[in-house]
Amino acid sequence: MNTYTATNYGYASPLMLNTQRSVAYAEVVKGIVLSAGYFMMARAGIYTSFDGPLFAIAGSLIFPQWRPCLLLMVLSVQDAPGQVVPFDYFGVAGISGLMIITAMLRRDATPLSAETRALRRMLFFGLAIVGFGIANSAVQHRFGFHEQSSNRPFAIIGVLMWMMMITGYLAHREISKDPLSAVRVQTVAVCILVHIFLMTGLQVVFGPLVGSSPQGAAEMRELDQMMNAGARGIARLTGPFLSPNLLASVPGLFMLIILRYQKASTISVQFIAAFFTVGLAAALLGGARTMFVFYIAGTAAMTWTRSPKHTLIAGMLAAPCVLMLDIPWSELLVMMRLKDLQSLGVRGELWQSSLHYMDLNDWVFGFGLTHFPVFCKSHLGYYGSDPHNWILSASQMFGVLGLVFYFVLIKTLLKKCFSFQSKERAIAICLLLFFVGREFANTQYVLNNNPLCCLYWIMISLVFSSPAAGNSSAGGNAEYGTVSAGGL
Repeated sequence: MNTYTATNYGYASPLMLNTQRSVAYAEVVKGIVLSAGYFMMARAGIYTSFDGPLFAIAGSLIFPQWRPCLLLMVLSVQDAPGQVVPFDYFGVAGISGLMIITAMLRRDATPLSAETRALRRMLFFGLAIVGFGIANSAVQHRFGFHEQSSNRPFAIIGVLMWMMMITGYLAHREISKDPLSAVRVQTVAVCILVHIFLMTGLQVVFGPLVGSSPQGAAEMRELDQMMNAGARGIARLTGPFLSPNLLASVPGLFMLIILRYQKASTISVQFIAAFFTVGLAAALLGGARTMFVFYIAGTAAMTWTRSPKHTLIAGMLAAPCVLMLDIPWSELLVMMRLKDLQSLGVRGELWQSSLHYMDLNDWVFGFGLTHFPVFCKSHLGYYGSDPHNWILSASQMFGVLGLVFYFVLIKTLLKKCFSFQSKERAIAICLLLFFVGREFANTQYVLNNNPLCCLYWIMISLVFSSPAAGNSSAGGNAEYGTVSAGGL
Protein backbone atom coordinates (compact mmCIF):
# COMPACT_ATOMS: atom_id res chain seq x y z
CA MET A 1 0.00 0.00 0.00
CA ASN A 2 1.00 3.62 -0.28
CA THR A 3 3.30 4.70 2.51
CA TYR A 4 3.04 7.84 4.59
CA THR A 5 5.03 9.51 7.32
CA ALA A 6 4.23 7.91 10.66
CA THR A 7 4.55 9.76 13.91
CA ASN A 8 7.18 8.35 16.25
CA TYR A 9 5.15 7.95 19.43
CA GLY A 10 8.25 7.13 21.42
CA TYR A 11 9.19 10.83 21.32
CA ALA A 12 5.67 12.30 21.25
CA SER A 13 4.60 14.57 24.09
CA PRO A 14 1.65 13.56 26.30
CA LEU A 15 -0.32 16.50 24.89
CA MET A 16 0.21 15.22 21.33
CA LEU A 17 -0.83 11.70 22.33
CA ASN A 18 -4.00 13.05 23.96
CA THR A 19 -4.79 15.04 20.82
CA GLN A 20 -4.31 12.00 18.60
CA ARG A 21 -6.44 9.90 20.93
CA SER A 22 -9.20 12.53 20.80
CA VAL A 23 -9.08 12.55 17.00
CA ALA A 24 -9.41 8.77 16.97
CA TYR A 25 -12.41 8.85 19.32
CA ALA A 26 -14.02 11.52 17.14
CA GLU A 27 -13.63 9.29 14.08
CA VAL A 28 -15.22 6.39 15.96
CA VAL A 29 -18.22 8.57 16.84
CA LYS A 30 -18.52 9.78 13.24
CA GLY A 31 -18.40 6.19 12.00
CA ILE A 32 -21.16 5.10 14.37
CA VAL A 33 -23.36 8.10 13.47
CA LEU A 34 -22.89 7.61 9.71
CA SER A 35 -23.55 3.87 9.99
CA ALA A 36 -26.68 4.42 12.08
CA GLY A 37 -27.95 7.06 9.65
CA TYR A 38 -27.37 4.87 6.62
CA PHE A 39 -28.98 1.77 8.14
CA MET A 40 -31.98 3.78 9.33
CA MET A 41 -32.52 5.20 5.85
CA ALA A 42 -32.11 1.79 4.22
CA ARG A 43 -34.39 0.08 6.74
CA ALA A 44 -37.18 2.66 6.78
CA GLY A 45 -37.43 3.54 3.09
CA ILE A 46 -39.47 6.61 3.98
CA TYR A 47 -39.11 8.51 0.72
CA THR A 48 -37.99 6.10 -2.00
CA SER A 49 -36.81 2.52 -2.49
CA PHE A 50 -33.27 3.88 -2.80
CA ASP A 51 -33.03 6.06 0.32
CA GLY A 52 -29.96 4.13 1.52
CA PRO A 53 -27.87 4.65 -1.63
CA LEU A 54 -28.91 8.32 -1.76
CA PHE A 55 -27.74 8.77 1.83
CA ALA A 56 -24.42 7.08 1.01
CA ILE A 57 -23.85 9.28 -2.05
CA ALA A 58 -24.75 12.44 -0.10
CA GLY A 59 -22.39 11.37 2.67
CA SER A 60 -19.65 10.83 0.09
CA LEU A 61 -20.11 14.40 -1.12
CA ILE A 62 -20.00 15.89 2.37
CA PHE A 63 -17.31 13.60 3.82
CA PRO A 64 -14.93 12.59 0.99
CA GLN A 65 -12.61 10.75 3.38
CA TRP A 66 -15.46 8.39 4.32
CA ARG A 67 -16.21 7.22 0.77
CA PRO A 68 -14.64 3.75 1.07
CA CYS A 69 -16.51 3.19 4.34
CA LEU A 70 -19.81 4.34 2.84
CA LEU A 71 -19.13 1.96 -0.05
CA LEU A 72 -18.73 -0.88 2.45
CA MET A 73 -22.08 0.06 3.99
CA VAL A 74 -23.84 -0.11 0.62
CA LEU A 75 -22.27 -3.51 -0.04
CA SER A 76 -23.56 -4.84 3.28
CA VAL A 77 -27.26 -4.42 2.39
CA GLN A 78 -28.78 -6.18 -0.58
CA ASP A 79 -32.48 -5.94 0.23
CA ALA A 80 -34.37 -3.47 2.43
CA PRO A 81 -37.36 -1.14 1.98
CA GLY A 82 -34.91 1.72 1.33
CA GLN A 83 -32.39 -0.21 -0.78
CA VAL A 84 -33.97 -2.49 -3.33
CA VAL A 85 -32.00 -4.34 -6.01
CA PRO A 86 -30.76 -2.97 -8.43
CA PHE A 87 -30.34 0.33 -6.56
CA ASP A 88 -27.25 -1.06 -4.83
CA TYR A 89 -25.65 -0.55 -8.27
CA PHE A 90 -26.78 3.09 -8.05
CA GLY A 91 -25.01 3.55 -4.71
CA VAL A 92 -21.81 1.90 -5.94
CA ALA A 93 -21.86 3.89 -9.19
CA GLY A 94 -22.39 7.20 -7.36
CA ILE A 95 -19.54 6.66 -4.89
CA SER A 96 -17.32 5.26 -7.65
CA GLY A 97 -17.99 8.27 -9.87
CA LEU A 98 -17.02 10.66 -7.07
CA MET A 99 -13.79 8.74 -6.43
CA ILE A 100 -12.93 8.71 -10.14
CA ILE A 101 -13.59 12.44 -10.56
CA THR A 102 -11.54 13.24 -7.46
CA ALA A 103 -8.65 11.08 -8.68
CA MET A 104 -8.70 12.84 -12.06
CA LEU A 105 -8.80 16.33 -10.54
CA ARG A 106 -6.21 15.62 -7.86
CA ARG A 107 -3.61 14.12 -10.20
CA ASP A 108 -1.63 12.89 -7.23
CA ALA A 109 2.03 12.58 -8.25
CA THR A 110 2.95 10.50 -5.19
CA PRO A 111 4.82 7.42 -6.44
CA LEU A 112 3.04 4.12 -5.92
CA SER A 113 4.56 1.43 -3.74
CA ALA A 114 5.72 -1.80 -5.35
CA GLU A 115 2.77 -3.65 -3.80
CA THR A 116 0.19 -1.19 -5.14
CA ARG A 117 1.76 -1.38 -8.60
CA ALA A 118 1.46 -5.17 -8.43
CA LEU A 119 -2.21 -4.84 -7.48
CA ARG A 120 -2.74 -2.42 -10.37
CA ARG A 121 -1.17 -4.90 -12.79
CA MET A 122 -3.62 -7.56 -11.62
CA LEU A 123 -6.45 -5.06 -12.04
CA PHE A 124 -5.36 -4.27 -15.61
CA PHE A 125 -5.20 -7.99 -16.33
CA GLY A 126 -8.77 -8.40 -15.08
CA LEU A 127 -9.97 -5.40 -17.10
CA ALA A 128 -8.31 -6.78 -20.23
CA ILE A 129 -9.98 -10.18 -19.71
CA VAL A 130 -13.39 -8.53 -19.41
CA GLY A 131 -12.67 -6.55 -22.58
CA PHE A 132 -11.93 -9.82 -24.35
CA GLY A 133 -15.19 -11.22 -22.94
CA ILE A 134 -17.20 -8.32 -24.38
CA ALA A 135 -15.58 -8.69 -27.82
CA ASN A 136 -15.98 -12.46 -27.75
CA SER A 137 -19.67 -12.13 -26.81
CA ALA A 138 -20.23 -9.81 -29.78
CA VAL A 139 -18.58 -12.28 -32.16
CA GLN A 140 -20.42 -15.28 -30.70
CA HIS A 141 -23.77 -13.51 -30.93
CA ARG A 142 -23.20 -11.88 -34.32
CA PHE A 143 -22.21 -15.07 -36.13
CA GLY A 144 -24.62 -17.36 -34.29
CA PHE A 145 -22.07 -19.49 -32.45
CA HIS A 146 -23.51 -18.95 -28.96
CA GLU A 147 -26.57 -16.79 -28.45
CA GLN A 148 -26.22 -14.19 -25.68
CA SER A 149 -29.04 -13.45 -23.25
CA SER A 150 -31.40 -10.66 -24.31
CA ASN A 151 -32.26 -9.97 -20.66
CA ARG A 152 -28.58 -9.49 -19.75
CA PRO A 153 -26.99 -7.38 -22.53
CA PHE A 154 -23.36 -8.46 -22.64
CA ALA A 155 -22.04 -4.92 -23.21
CA ILE A 156 -23.78 -3.65 -20.06
CA ILE A 157 -22.64 -6.67 -18.05
CA GLY A 158 -19.05 -6.11 -19.17
CA VAL A 159 -19.11 -2.40 -18.29
CA LEU A 160 -20.50 -3.25 -14.85
CA MET A 161 -17.66 -5.74 -14.36
CA TRP A 162 -15.17 -3.00 -15.22
CA MET A 163 -16.84 -0.57 -12.83
CA MET A 164 -16.83 -2.99 -9.89
CA MET A 165 -13.13 -3.80 -10.34
CA ILE A 166 -12.09 -0.15 -10.66
CA THR A 167 -14.25 0.86 -7.68
CA GLY A 168 -12.65 -1.77 -5.46
CA TYR A 169 -9.17 -0.63 -6.51
CA LEU A 170 -9.96 3.06 -5.92
CA ALA A 171 -11.34 2.20 -2.48
CA HIS A 172 -8.02 0.50 -1.74
CA ARG A 173 -6.13 3.61 -2.86
CA GLU A 174 -8.29 5.90 -0.71
CA ILE A 175 -7.92 3.72 2.37
CA SER A 176 -4.16 3.38 1.96
CA LYS A 177 -3.58 7.13 1.69
CA ASP A 178 -5.09 8.21 5.00
CA PRO A 179 -3.64 7.06 8.36
CA LEU A 180 -7.08 7.54 9.95
CA SER A 181 -8.62 4.99 7.57
CA ALA A 182 -7.73 2.16 9.95
CA VAL A 183 -10.00 3.46 12.70
CA ARG A 184 -12.75 4.38 10.22
CA VAL A 185 -12.79 1.02 8.46
CA GLN A 186 -12.74 -0.98 11.68
CA THR A 187 -15.54 1.09 13.21
CA VAL A 188 -17.76 0.77 10.18
CA ALA A 189 -17.01 -2.96 9.80
CA VAL A 190 -18.07 -3.59 13.41
CA CYS A 191 -21.29 -1.57 12.84
CA ILE A 192 -21.99 -3.60 9.69
CA LEU A 193 -21.59 -6.88 11.57
CA VAL A 194 -23.91 -5.66 14.33
CA HIS A 195 -26.54 -4.72 11.74
CA ILE A 196 -26.25 -8.06 9.90
CA PHE A 197 -26.77 -10.10 13.04
CA LEU A 198 -29.45 -7.76 14.39
CA MET A 199 -31.54 -8.30 11.25
CA THR A 200 -30.86 -12.04 11.29
CA GLY A 201 -31.86 -12.24 14.96
CA LEU A 202 -35.14 -10.50 14.17
CA GLN A 203 -35.72 -13.06 11.41
CA VAL A 204 -35.16 -15.89 13.88
CA VAL A 205 -37.83 -14.43 16.16
CA PHE A 206 -40.36 -12.99 13.71
CA GLY A 207 -39.82 -14.94 10.50
CA PRO A 208 -37.56 -14.91 7.43
CA LEU A 209 -39.31 -11.97 5.74
CA VAL A 210 -38.60 -9.41 8.48
CA GLY A 211 -36.85 -6.35 7.11
CA SER A 212 -37.24 -7.30 3.45
CA SER A 213 -38.67 -5.09 0.74
CA PRO A 214 -41.91 -6.11 -1.00
CA GLN A 215 -39.83 -7.10 -4.03
CA GLY A 216 -37.40 -9.13 -1.93
CA ALA A 217 -40.22 -10.81 0.00
CA ALA A 218 -41.85 -11.88 -3.27
CA GLU A 219 -38.59 -13.44 -4.45
CA MET A 220 -38.02 -15.29 -1.18
CA ARG A 221 -41.57 -16.68 -1.08
CA GLU A 222 -40.76 -18.58 -4.26
CA LEU A 223 -37.84 -20.43 -2.62
CA ASP A 224 -38.86 -23.28 -0.34
CA GLN A 225 -35.62 -23.36 1.68
CA MET A 226 -36.06 -19.71 2.67
CA MET A 227 -39.64 -20.14 3.86
CA ASN A 228 -40.00 -23.65 5.32
CA ALA A 229 -38.16 -25.04 8.31
CA GLY A 230 -37.86 -28.54 6.87
CA ALA A 231 -35.60 -31.05 8.58
CA ARG A 232 -33.34 -28.23 9.84
CA GLY A 233 -36.07 -26.92 12.09
CA ILE A 234 -35.41 -23.39 10.83
CA ALA A 235 -35.58 -21.78 7.41
CA ARG A 236 -32.37 -20.69 5.74
CA LEU A 237 -32.10 -17.06 6.78
CA THR A 238 -30.75 -14.21 4.67
CA GLY A 239 -30.25 -11.26 7.04
CA PRO A 240 -30.04 -8.05 4.96
CA PHE A 241 -29.31 -10.05 1.79
CA LEU A 242 -31.34 -12.09 -0.68
CA SER A 243 -29.18 -15.20 -0.41
CA PRO A 244 -28.38 -17.42 2.61
CA ASN A 245 -24.91 -17.97 1.15
CA LEU A 246 -24.23 -14.23 1.31
CA LEU A 247 -25.35 -14.10 4.94
CA ALA A 248 -22.86 -16.88 5.63
CA SER A 249 -19.94 -15.42 3.67
CA VAL A 250 -20.02 -11.61 3.96
CA PRO A 251 -19.46 -11.49 7.77
CA GLY A 252 -16.25 -13.48 7.30
CA LEU A 253 -14.94 -10.95 4.80
CA PHE A 254 -15.64 -8.05 7.16
CA MET A 255 -13.91 -9.92 9.98
CA LEU A 256 -10.80 -10.19 7.78
CA ILE A 257 -11.00 -6.46 7.05
CA ILE A 258 -11.07 -5.77 10.79
CA LEU A 259 -8.05 -8.05 11.26
CA ARG A 260 -6.06 -6.33 8.50
CA TYR A 261 -6.43 -2.87 10.01
CA GLN A 262 -5.77 -3.79 13.62
CA LYS A 263 -2.51 -2.29 14.89
CA ALA A 264 -0.88 -5.55 16.05
CA SER A 265 1.11 -7.64 13.57
CA THR A 266 -0.02 -10.86 15.28
CA ILE A 267 -3.50 -12.28 15.77
CA SER A 268 -4.97 -12.18 19.24
CA VAL A 269 -6.73 -15.15 20.81
CA GLN A 270 -9.79 -12.93 21.27
CA PHE A 271 -9.99 -12.23 17.56
CA ILE A 272 -9.66 -15.91 16.64
CA ALA A 273 -12.49 -16.74 19.03
CA ALA A 274 -14.61 -13.92 17.58
CA PHE A 275 -13.93 -15.06 13.99
CA PHE A 276 -14.90 -18.63 14.87
CA THR A 277 -18.07 -17.60 16.73
CA VAL A 278 -19.27 -15.05 14.18
CA GLY A 279 -18.47 -17.35 11.27
CA LEU A 280 -20.14 -20.48 12.55
CA ALA A 281 -23.19 -18.51 13.63
CA ALA A 282 -23.51 -17.02 10.14
CA ALA A 283 -22.96 -20.40 8.46
CA LEU A 284 -25.52 -22.17 10.66
CA LEU A 285 -28.16 -19.46 10.24
CA GLY A 286 -27.64 -19.44 6.47
CA GLY A 287 -27.31 -23.22 6.24
CA ALA A 288 -24.20 -22.80 4.06
CA ARG A 289 -22.13 -25.98 3.97
CA THR A 290 -19.04 -24.61 2.26
CA MET A 291 -18.85 -21.65 4.63
CA PHE A 292 -19.21 -23.94 7.65
CA VAL A 293 -16.06 -25.73 6.48
CA PHE A 294 -14.37 -22.42 5.60
CA TYR A 295 -14.74 -20.95 9.08
CA ILE A 296 -13.36 -24.08 10.71
CA ALA A 297 -10.41 -24.15 8.28
CA GLY A 298 -9.88 -20.40 8.59
CA THR A 299 -9.83 -20.60 12.39
CA ALA A 300 -7.32 -23.43 12.20
CA ALA A 301 -5.14 -21.36 9.84
CA MET A 302 -5.20 -18.35 12.16
CA THR A 303 -4.35 -20.51 15.16
CA TRP A 304 -1.53 -22.19 13.25
CA THR A 305 0.01 -18.93 12.06
CA ARG A 306 -0.14 -17.57 15.60
CA SER A 307 1.66 -20.57 17.12
CA PRO A 308 2.16 -23.90 15.30
CA LYS A 309 3.56 -25.56 18.42
CA HIS A 310 0.67 -24.55 20.64
CA THR A 311 -1.81 -25.52 17.93
CA LEU A 312 -0.42 -29.05 17.79
CA ILE A 313 -0.42 -29.35 21.56
CA ALA A 314 -3.99 -28.04 21.82
CA GLY A 315 -5.12 -30.44 19.08
CA MET A 316 -3.55 -33.43 20.79
CA LEU A 317 -5.12 -32.52 24.12
CA ALA A 318 -8.54 -31.73 22.63
CA ALA A 319 -8.84 -34.87 20.47
CA PRO A 320 -9.59 -37.28 23.37
CA CYS A 321 -12.12 -34.80 24.78
CA VAL A 322 -13.95 -34.58 21.45
CA LEU A 323 -14.14 -38.36 21.24
CA MET A 324 -15.53 -38.57 24.76
CA LEU A 325 -18.17 -35.87 24.27
CA ASP A 326 -21.62 -36.85 23.08
CA ILE A 327 -21.70 -34.51 20.08
CA PRO A 328 -24.98 -34.71 18.09
CA TRP A 329 -23.25 -35.20 14.74
CA SER A 330 -26.43 -36.31 12.95
CA GLU A 331 -28.29 -33.16 14.07
CA LEU A 332 -25.38 -30.98 12.94
CA LEU A 333 -25.42 -32.67 9.53
CA VAL A 334 -29.12 -31.94 9.21
CA MET A 335 -28.58 -28.28 10.24
CA MET A 336 -25.97 -27.93 7.51
CA ARG A 337 -28.13 -29.78 4.94
CA LEU A 338 -25.62 -32.63 4.74
CA LYS A 339 -27.98 -35.47 5.62
CA ASP A 340 -27.81 -36.84 2.11
CA LEU A 341 -24.16 -36.79 1.07
CA GLN A 342 -24.90 -38.50 -2.25
CA SER A 343 -26.71 -35.59 -3.81
CA LEU A 344 -25.40 -32.20 -4.95
CA GLY A 345 -28.86 -31.04 -5.96
CA VAL A 346 -29.05 -28.27 -8.56
CA ARG A 347 -25.28 -27.72 -8.47
CA GLY A 348 -24.60 -31.28 -9.61
CA GLU A 349 -27.08 -30.82 -12.46
CA LEU A 350 -25.47 -27.55 -13.53
CA TRP A 351 -21.96 -29.01 -13.42
CA GLN A 352 -22.85 -32.21 -15.28
CA SER A 353 -24.77 -30.37 -17.99
CA SER A 354 -22.01 -27.76 -18.42
CA LEU A 355 -19.26 -30.37 -18.75
CA HIS A 356 -21.32 -32.33 -21.25
CA TYR A 357 -22.14 -29.18 -23.25
CA MET A 358 -18.69 -27.57 -23.48
CA ASP A 359 -16.33 -28.59 -26.27
CA LEU A 360 -12.64 -27.77 -26.79
CA ASN A 361 -13.36 -24.38 -28.40
CA ASP A 362 -15.50 -23.39 -25.44
CA TRP A 363 -12.72 -24.23 -23.01
CA VAL A 364 -10.22 -22.23 -25.05
CA PHE A 365 -12.29 -19.15 -25.98
CA GLY A 366 -15.36 -19.35 -23.76
CA PHE A 367 -18.84 -18.75 -25.07
CA GLY A 368 -19.45 -15.19 -23.95
CA LEU A 369 -20.50 -13.29 -20.87
CA THR A 370 -24.22 -14.06 -20.99
CA HIS A 371 -24.70 -17.32 -22.88
CA PHE A 372 -25.08 -19.48 -19.78
CA PRO A 373 -28.64 -18.24 -18.97
CA VAL A 374 -29.66 -19.16 -22.53
CA PHE A 375 -28.01 -22.58 -22.24
CA CYS A 376 -29.53 -23.22 -18.82
CA LYS A 377 -33.05 -22.29 -19.89
CA SER A 378 -32.95 -24.33 -23.11
CA HIS A 379 -31.26 -27.44 -21.68
CA LEU A 380 -32.50 -27.56 -18.08
CA GLY A 381 -35.77 -25.64 -18.30
CA TYR A 382 -35.03 -23.03 -15.61
CA TYR A 383 -33.06 -19.82 -15.27
CA GLY A 384 -29.49 -19.80 -14.04
CA SER A 385 -26.94 -17.01 -14.37
CA ASP A 386 -23.88 -18.93 -13.16
CA PRO A 387 -22.80 -22.61 -12.93
CA HIS A 388 -21.82 -22.16 -9.25
CA ASN A 389 -18.22 -23.19 -9.84
CA TRP A 390 -15.32 -20.81 -10.48
CA ILE A 391 -13.60 -23.17 -12.91
CA LEU A 392 -16.69 -23.55 -15.09
CA SER A 393 -17.74 -19.92 -14.68
CA ALA A 394 -14.38 -18.38 -15.59
CA SER A 395 -13.82 -20.75 -18.52
CA GLN A 396 -17.35 -20.31 -19.88
CA MET A 397 -17.15 -16.52 -19.92
CA PHE A 398 -13.48 -16.00 -20.81
CA GLY A 399 -12.05 -19.37 -21.86
CA VAL A 400 -8.49 -20.19 -20.90
CA LEU A 401 -7.79 -16.52 -20.04
CA GLY A 402 -10.22 -16.73 -17.14
CA LEU A 403 -8.41 -19.76 -15.77
CA VAL A 404 -5.05 -18.00 -16.23
CA PHE A 405 -6.36 -15.09 -14.14
CA TYR A 406 -7.31 -17.43 -11.33
CA PHE A 407 -3.92 -19.11 -11.61
CA VAL A 408 -2.24 -15.72 -11.10
CA LEU A 409 -4.53 -14.96 -8.15
CA ILE A 410 -3.87 -18.34 -6.55
CA LYS A 411 -0.13 -17.98 -7.11
CA THR A 412 -0.18 -14.54 -5.47
CA LEU A 413 -2.12 -15.78 -2.46
CA LEU A 414 0.17 -18.79 -2.09
CA LYS A 415 3.19 -16.46 -2.11
CA LYS A 416 1.57 -14.30 0.58
CA CYS A 417 0.85 -17.41 2.65
CA PHE A 418 4.59 -17.46 3.41
CA SER A 419 4.71 -13.82 4.53
CA PHE A 420 6.92 -12.89 7.47
CA GLN A 421 4.02 -11.61 9.54
CA SER A 422 1.45 -14.02 10.92
CA LYS A 423 -1.46 -11.65 10.29
CA GLU A 424 -0.69 -11.31 6.58
CA ARG A 425 -0.19 -15.09 6.30
CA ALA A 426 -3.52 -15.80 7.94
CA ILE A 427 -5.42 -13.35 5.72
CA ALA A 428 -3.81 -14.78 2.58
CA ILE A 429 -4.62 -18.35 3.64
CA CYS A 430 -8.23 -17.44 4.43
CA LEU A 431 -8.66 -15.67 1.09
CA LEU A 432 -7.11 -18.62 -0.72
CA LEU A 433 -9.58 -20.94 1.01
CA PHE A 434 -12.41 -18.52 0.24
CA PHE A 435 -11.72 -17.75 -3.41
CA VAL A 436 -10.73 -21.28 -4.41
CA GLY A 437 -12.61 -23.46 -1.93
CA ARG A 438 -15.83 -21.61 -1.21
CA GLU A 439 -16.39 -20.59 -4.81
CA PHE A 440 -15.80 -24.13 -6.03
CA ALA A 441 -19.46 -24.75 -5.20
CA ASN A 442 -20.88 -21.23 -5.29
CA THR A 443 -21.23 -18.25 -7.58
CA GLN A 444 -17.84 -16.67 -8.24
CA TYR A 445 -17.57 -12.94 -7.62
CA VAL A 446 -13.96 -12.05 -8.43
CA LEU A 447 -14.91 -11.71 -12.11
CA ASN A 448 -18.51 -10.58 -11.81
CA ASN A 449 -20.85 -7.66 -12.35
CA ASN A 450 -22.51 -7.90 -8.93
CA PRO A 451 -21.77 -4.98 -6.56
CA LEU A 452 -20.21 -7.46 -4.13
CA CYS A 453 -17.40 -7.79 -6.68
CA CYS A 454 -16.16 -4.45 -5.22
CA LEU A 455 -15.86 -6.08 -1.82
CA TYR A 456 -13.90 -8.96 -3.34
CA TRP A 457 -11.40 -6.59 -4.95
CA ILE A 458 -11.03 -4.73 -1.66
CA MET A 459 -10.29 -8.11 -0.08
CA ILE A 460 -7.69 -8.88 -2.76
CA SER A 461 -6.01 -5.55 -1.96
CA LEU A 462 -5.55 -6.65 1.66
CA VAL A 463 -2.77 -9.06 0.72
CA PHE A 464 -0.94 -6.46 -1.39
CA SER A 465 0.77 -4.95 1.62
CA SER A 466 4.46 -5.52 2.19
CA PRO A 467 5.73 -6.10 5.76
CA ALA A 468 7.43 -2.70 5.73
CA ALA A 469 4.23 -0.90 4.78
CA GLY A 470 2.30 -2.89 7.34
CA ASN A 471 4.70 -1.91 10.09
CA SER A 472 4.48 1.75 9.11
CA SER A 473 0.73 1.51 9.22
CA ALA A 474 0.79 -0.13 12.60
CA GLY A 475 3.08 2.53 13.99
CA GLY A 476 1.19 5.39 12.41
CA ASN A 477 -2.08 4.13 13.83
CA ALA A 478 -0.93 2.91 17.22
CA GLU A 479 -3.30 5.13 19.12
CA TYR A 480 -6.13 4.71 16.63
CA GLY A 481 -5.93 0.93 16.58
CA THR A 482 -6.37 0.75 20.35
CA VAL A 483 -9.57 2.76 20.16
CA SER A 484 -11.11 0.95 17.22
CA ALA A 485 -10.47 -2.65 18.16
CA GLY A 486 -13.87 -2.81 19.76
CA GLY A 487 -13.15 -6.06 21.62
CA LEU A 488 -12.37 -7.94 18.42
